[in-house]
Amino acid sequence: MVRSVFFFFYMILAIQLNAIARQVISGWQCKVTPAPNYSLTKDQSQIASLSDGKYTTGNSFWKDPGTLGWQNTGRITFDITLPQALPVTGINLNTVTGQKAQVTLPMSILAFVSNDQQSWSFAGDMMAQSSARDEYYRIVPLTLRNIGITGKYIRLVVVPNGSYFFTDEIQVLTGKQTAAKKPVIVASSAMENFVKEQRTATINKRFSAESESVAAPVARSMAAVGPAGGNGITLTLLASGLSAPGQAANGDAIINTMPGFSEYAAFSLINHTTAATGVKLTFTASTPAVRYQVYWAKPVKSRDFKIVPDALMEVQSGETMNLGKNESRLLFVKAIALQSGTGKFTLTAGDARGQLTVNVGSGSLSSYKQFKPDVNVWPYFNDPFFKGREESARQDLLAHYVNTFLFHPGILQAGVELVKNDRLRANLAYVKGFTNVLLFLDFSAKKDGFLSDTWKQSFLAWYDAMVAALQQQGIAASNIYLYPFDEIKPGQLPVYKQFATWIKSVRKNARLFATVSNATVLNGLAGDVDIFQLYDNGNVLRAYRQQRIPAQQVWLYDTKKPTKSLSPYAYYRLMAWKAFADDVTGIGFWQYADAGHEQNATSLWDDFDGKSADFAVVYDNGSQVLSSRRWEAFKMGVEDYMLLKAYAEKKGKAAAMKICNQVLNDPGNPQTGDQARTQLIKALE
Repeated sequence: MVRSVFFFFYMILAIQLNAIARQVISGWQCKVTPAPNYSLTKDQSQIASLSDGKYTTGNSFWKDPGTLGWQNTGRITFDITLPQALPVTGINLNTVTGQKAQVTLPMSILAFVSNDQQSWSFAGDMMAQSSARDEYYRIVPLTLRNIGITGKYIRLVVVPNGSYFFTDEIQVLTGKQTAAKKPVIVASSAMENFVKEQRTATINKRFSAESESVAAPVARSMAAVGPAGGNGITLTLLASGLSAPGQAANGDAIINTMPGFSEYAAFSLINHTTAATGVKLTFTASTPAVRYQVYWAKPVKSRDFKIVPDALMEVQSGETMNLGKNESRLLFVKAIALQSGTGKFTLTAGDARGQLTVNVGSGSLSSYKQFKPDVNVWPYFNDPFFKGREESARQDLLAHYVNTFLFHPGILQAGVELVKNDRLRANLAYVKGFTNVLLFLDFSAKKDGFLSDTWKQSFLAWYDAMVAALQQQGIAASNIYLYPFDEIKPGQLPVYKQFATWIKSVRKNARLFATVSNATVLNGLAGDVDIFQLYDNGNVLRAYRQQRIPAQQVWLYDTKKPTKSLSPYAYYRLMAWKAFADDVTGIGFWQYADAGHEQNATSLWDDFDGKSADFAVVYDNGSQVLSSRRWEAFKMGVEDYMLLKAYAEKKGKAAAMKICNQVLNDPGNPQTGDQARTQLIKALE
C-alpha cells in the first residue's frame, strides 16, 4: 500500500516536472532575413503569425495568409529575442511537404542559443531529430528536444532543399533541464562556414542513410536481378531499355523497328565476387544494317537523395570495365537500323553473354517526319555550360528533334544595334538547322521610356536587323517569334496586348509566342498570340479546349524536379504521348542545360551546388555534350508521337487514342510503351 502511494505521488511529480520542462515562452520578438517573398502571401505575411498559436489546416498550407513563405532563397534566418535569459529546453516549428507543388522539406534547420549574439551554442538540427520525408502533401510538426542551454537569443537557420520553405508557427520551450552534452560554440564570424559545413555533412549523411536503406548505392541496387546466389560476373537483360534497375526481362529481347528510329535495351552487369574485378566487354553485330552503340549509365546524385544511373558514358568494344566488390553497372544499348532485315547483337562481359534481336521493317522514319512535333527545351547558348561546346550542343539538340532555338534577353539586348552586339552576332551561326527562333525579350524588367515613340523606333530598327540576320542563317521570317514575357501573369496582360497590337500594326507579319501557366491569362490572350506553350496543368488545358484554339498553335511543357530522379519513361518519354492525347503539336520541358542560372551553380554533375536541383538532361565531358537515359527517352517519345499521328491518319483518331490511353494509364511500366510502339510499327508496315 505504501509503495502504491509512493508510486502515485512519484507519477504526479514527474508529470508536474515534465509540464515545467515544456512550458511555452511567450512575448518573444523575431526578425526574419530575408523577408517572406512567396508571391501568393508576401503582402499578407506578418511575423507575429509565428507565435499567435494559430495553426494552418487544409490542403494548401502555402496559400494561407497566416503562413510565411519563401521562394528561391538559399537560406532563411529567424533571430528570436526572448523577454529574458531563460533555459531553452525545446523548439517546435511547423512546416509542410507537398510534392504535388514541388514543396520539399528543408535540408536542415540549425538551432543556436546565445546570451550576447556573439558566441552561439549549437543546439542541433531540427531535421536530424525528425523521421519525416517528402510526401504528396503533409503538414509536418518538427521538434528539437533536450536542448538545456540558457540564453536570451535564439537563431534558427533554415537551409531549404528546393525552391520553397513555409512555416506558420514557432514555439520555444523552457523549464529545468541541463544540456545532455557540452554544446559546440560558434562565433558569429564563423557562423557562415559552420552552416556550410553542416550542409555538406547533412548531404553526405542522407546519402549514406538512403543507400543503406535500399542495400545500395546503385552499384548494389541491381544485384537482385542476377540469379539467386549468383557467383562471378553476371549479365542480365532488363525488361525495357527504360526499366528501373532490378526489372529483369522474362525472355529474349526482340525489337521491332524501322530504319531511322532509335531503339534501346539495357543490361545489368554485376560483380558477385569478393574482390574488385576487371571485366572485358565486347560486342558484335551480325549485320551492318543496324548501327549499335553501348554506354554505361554513370550514377549521379539527385537532390532527393537518390543515386540514379543516368549519364551515358560511351563504351568501346574490347574495353575493360573495373567493378568493385558487389558492384554493378547499367549498360545501355542504342540501336538505329539503316535498312530492313533482321540482325542480332551480342554483348559479352567476361564469360557472361547477352543478346538482342532486331527486326527491321520496310518503312522509314523519313516517311513520318511530316508528323514531327515542334520541340522547345529552352537551350540558352549563353549559359556557361555551352562555352566551348556550342557546336556539340547544337548537333545534340538537333539529333533529339529540338527544332526551336531561343535567345536569352541578356544576349539579345533588344534596342541595341546588332552591329554593336558582338555576343549576339557570334551566336547567330548556331541557329543553323533549327526551324523556329524565339526572341525572349523579358518585358517584366521594362525600363523608363518603354513603349515610347523613341523606344518603338529603336526596337523596330533592331527587330528588322534581327529578322534579316536570321534569314541569312536559313530561318524563315514566319518562324521568328517575339517572346515578351515568360509565364505571363494576369497583371502583365495589358502590356502584352499593347505591344502585340502595336507590333502587328507596323509589322503585319510579326509573330508572337507566349508561355502560359494560368487559365485566366490564356483566356485574356485570345487572338494576340501565334504560338502558345501551355503548362501541363488541367485548368490551363481545359481553357485551351474551351477556346478551341487550333492545335497548330499550341505546344505543351512541364517543369517538374528534381529531374535527375524523374522517370525516363513516365516523365520524359510520355510527354509526347500526353501531347498527342491533348491534341497539341509541340512539346518541351524546362530545361536542356541550366547550369549557371544561380550563383555558384555551375556544374550539371552536382545537384547541390545551387539553391535547388538542376533541370538539365545532359552532362559535360570536355568539349563534348553527354546524353542521359532521360534525354534518350524523350527522343523516343518524339518518335512515338510521329507514329501515333501516322497511325491516326491511317486508322482513325479513335483507334490511335485507344492505344495512347492504354499507355498513359500504365505510366509505371515501360514495357507497355514498347509494346504499343511495336503495334504501331507493325500496323504502319
